[in-house]
Amino acid sequence: MVWFVPYKRSMQADKPVNGVTCSIDMHFPPQEVEKGLQLLRSAVGMIESKPGCQTCSVAQDAADATRIHYNETWASEALFRRHALSEEFRRILIAMDMCREEPDVVIGNFSGQGLTYLKQLCDQSGAEACRRIEP
Repeated sequence: MVWFVPYKRSMQADKPVNGVTCSIDMHFPPQEVEKGLQLLRSAVGMIESKPGCQTCSVAQDAADATRIHYNETWASEALFRRHALSEEFRRILIAMDMCREEPDVVIGNFSGQGLTYLKQLCDQSGAEACRRIEP
C-alpha cells in the first residue's frame, strides 16, 4: 500500500494534514512533443474546475524541449483518488503512454512508486478510464 505524504504539514501533530500533490515528468520522442503538450493542456481546464483541485499545470523544460512537467495539487487523498480514476485523468495516462521512457511519477513526497500506485488503484477499482496504464 502506498501512503501519501501531504504537501502541507500541520504545525501541530494532532491536526490533520491536507493536500496531495501529483507530479509527473515525461520524456517524449521529438515527433510526439507537440501532440503530448496539446493533450496535457487540453485537460488542465477541466481538471482545475473539479472540486478539490487546487492547482493543475503543464510546463515544457527550458533545457530540453522533449521533457514535460505536469503537476496537480488536490485538497485531499480521497479527491485525488477519485480524480485518478476519471475520464479527465485518462488524458494524462494517454500522454504517459506516448513517452519514450517510463515517466517519473511522484505522489506527495513518495517518489519511485507513483506509477505503481496508479496501477494498483486502477486494478482495485476496475475503472474503464484506467485501461491504458501499464507499469
